[in-house]
Amino acid sequence: MNNTITPSPDTIWNRNFICILMTSFMLGIAHFSVNPLVASYALHLGATAYVMGLLSGLFFGVALAMRPVSGPVLTIFDKRKLMILVFAIGGVVNIGYAIFDTISAFIVCRLIHGLQYALVGSLTMTLAGENLPREKLASGMGIYGLSGSLSMAIAPSIGMYFLNFGTNLRDESFGFTCVFLSTMIILFLGIIPAYCLKPDKKTKEEISSTGAWYKNIASVHTIPIAIVMFFIFIGWSLYNVYIVEYAKELGIAGISAFFTVLAIALMIIRPFSGWITDRLGLAKVLPPALILFAASFIIIGTGRTIGQLLLGGVIAAIGFGSFQPALYSMCILSETPLKRSVASNTLYIGIDLGLFIGPLFGSVVYEMYDYSTMFKTGAFIAIMALIVFIMLLPAYYRRRRVLEGIETAT
Repeated sequence: MNNTITPSPDTIWNRNFICILMTSFMLGIAHFSVNPLVASYALHLGATAYVMGLLSGLFFGVALAMRPVSGPVLTIFDKRKLMILVFAIGGVVNIGYAIFDTISAFIVCRLIHGLQYALVGSLTMTLAGENLPREKLASGMGIYGLSGSLSMAIAPSIGMYFLNFGTNLRDESFGFTCVFLSTMIILFLGIIPAYCLKPDKKTKEEISSTGAWYKNIASVHTIPIAIVMFFIFIGWSLYNVYIVEYAKELGIAGISAFFTVLAIALMIIRPFSGWITDRLGLAKVLPPALILFAASFIIIGTGRTIGQLLLGGVIAAIGFGSFQPALYSMCILSETPLKRSVASNTLYIGIDLGLFIGPLFGSVVYEMYDYSTMFKTGAFIAIMALIVFIMLLPAYYRRRRVLEGIETAT
């Protein structure tokens, strides 16, 4: 295999990385404006609890099903053109959300949206990793995570603002329409920084060196990391999908503050955790982070006031924000440069599977017990992620030694 190494940038703050931060931020605004309201919108359309869980997870289930396509596509095609396509599809889908207001139409739009999402995460993550100095990769991925954190802090309030604005102006249906139209505008504006990315053209020799298309679906070296992410995002999906309905059940107002507090805490911890990981190493940062993540579910599950829910959100953010940049950097460094998009695609198989199963799992537990019990089970899921991480670490270090030998020889 051709293992030509793309020169590492001299600084984190290069043109492509800045454009990636902008595209990631705008994608985050679009995603977090709509996604926390999906369960509420499904109920508004008359869905049952099971259908609500299905619609919440369908988006990620379709993305998962598309991974055998997205991996080879990211390896072969110009990532700049793919980023422009991602924003265009997202804008069109939100027009569909705004125009059609039936369960069947919503399902179709979620299916198409899932096709777009199949490219989003691994595309932006690969571009970020390719445009960061090797010795500052975890720090840079922490900064990359800031764009998502900032959008998470702002977007739910934006979504709720437009929902309330439209509802007060006419009715709840019009409120949801306002949410979708505002998201459409943001996505079409996102084409601008996507266009400003440098072209990512590859030679035929470089493309052929990556092997047959089916060899670019997943990386065996990244599968253990993807399993960790699978468990993590089952738990994370419970917060994103069910916290609003949980607050309603408890009679707690102002739950949009949960997402704001969560995102602010993520903004603070992500760059710091990346810096710490670069200096202390994975083994000293990730286990405590996963234990904190597990504790957050107990706090939320036993919470009865807005203060307790916000405290749980802060603890969840500290845990999640500490391990996410490290796991992203592990993924990027587990493969050769030409196969890093494959590694990212593998990681997102785990993420998509977790986000697809999470809402369904949550709906089943809720039907059997209640929201409180559902959140408490998240602690067990986080502990499973910790166990898998401890098991994978020796193999990851062996892989890094092999790759360092290849890069030195090259």
